[in-house]
Amino acid sequence: MSSVPPDPTNDENARYKRAIRAAEELFKKVGFRAVTMELVAREANVAKATLYSHFKNKDELFLAVCARMARILRGAVEQALMKPDTPLDARLADGVAAKHRSIFALVRASPHAAELFTYTHSMAGDIFRELDTAILDMLRTAMAEDPELAAHATQLAQALYFGSSELAYRSKTAADMELALHDFALTYLAGARALAKRPKGERSTV
Repeated sequence: MSSVPPDPTNDENARYKRAIRAAEELFKKVGFRAVTMELVAREANVAKATLYSHFKNKDELFLAVCARMARILRGAVEQALMKPDTPLDARLADGVAAKHRSIFALVRASPHAAELFTYTHSMAGDIFRELDTAILDMLRTAMAEDPELAAHATQLAQALYFGSSELAYRSKTAADMELALHDFALTYLAGARALAKRPKGERSTV
């Protein structure tokens, strides 16, 4: 019976992912400034030389953590918008909530959230601007398929997305945030639909 030899590429990929996840947990636990490459290597159970072969410094490692987080946020929104047998407005509401639900779990639960957000904005702004663009496009595409929302899908998506961001930021708990975002989204979309049903001469610009 022949045995399949181990694939060193798979082992290296596993170490890479392990390092990113260890770094993420450390950033949340002790904050950006307290994390060192040596600490990450120890927590991830990888050689320091291996860690430096993937990331030349802590800044690069932080960017990799942010990129992973952006992928998680995007996936959460995509999943919410693709729920079968769910009305569009409910999917849109859950889509905006899904992003902020993940942020709450990944960052805001950390005692170092303020510090992490500061470094995120200064170092990983491009990553999250790209994420905003991708999510806005998903929301716009979903709205464009609805006859009542299609004409102003771009403007509606922007107002829904950025309005929900401010509400999420001001929410103190995850439960309060969920309630506020869903109420806001459903109320806003109901208003947009009511305007769409008015005679053309009576409509306001969205």
